[in-house]
Amino acid sequence: MMHESVDYFSNHALKLKFPWKLYHAPIIDALRMEVARTPGLDVLNVGSGPFFELDRLPRDARRYSICDIDERALDVARALHGPRLHGARLVTSPDRLPYDDRSFDLVAAMEVIEHLPDARQWLREIVRVTRPNGRVFITTPNYGFSTLGVIERTALEAVARFQGFTRKDLHPNKMTARSLEVALEEAGLTDVSVRTIAFDWVLVATAQRAFQVPDDFNDLLPNDELDAWER
Repeated sequence: MMHESVDYFSNHALKLKFPWKLYHAPIIDALRMEVARTPGLDVLNVGSGPFFELDRLPRDARRYSICDIDERALDVARALHGPRLHGARLVTSPDRLPYDDRSFDLVAAMEVIEHLPDARQWLREIVRVTRPNGRVFITTPNYGFSTLGVIERTALEAVARFQGFTRKDLHPNKMTARSLEVALEEAGLTDVSVRTIAFDWVLVATAQRAFQVPDDFNDLLPNDELDAWER
């Protein structure tokens, strides 16, 4: 589901260290707020990496699951989080998440969509595994911010080279607030909201999967229940 020409697995460990936390810490704060406002218990993190963020999320009855294309990340997550992690699955198909329809109350994907040359099928999968009235939470770099491209081509590329990889072609899908909003709406999501955080470097999108009443809904209810529903 993610197309990358580089291996930057080691970069996961830097998320919560300075200066990278200036970018990533506000994302975790926004996710924590979204988890808190979601009434259901089942949360999925798509493209999770080792899910270092888990320790900063609500410790209640919620069931956190993750999936990723990299088995190394899943192994680290299992060892790190133990029984607090409800499940960890490998994504083996570029067009299919390894879950049944309508499995989760909240589906999050942080810093993933920018890696996908064409995110339309991926977004359809996000919607498919989200329950009706469930929530979707997506973050991505804000390429509507004028200086982001310059920072990536200079300072961030220098750091990447030092770490043994390159950022060239790392983000084929460069999103703006408007393009992200349109993509989520075209995927069938409603109540779409896009805002910026982390010095405007990051876009945060939240949305809802609409509850759809089937066309034959009236035929499925006994007459007395139908009368009560209409009242």
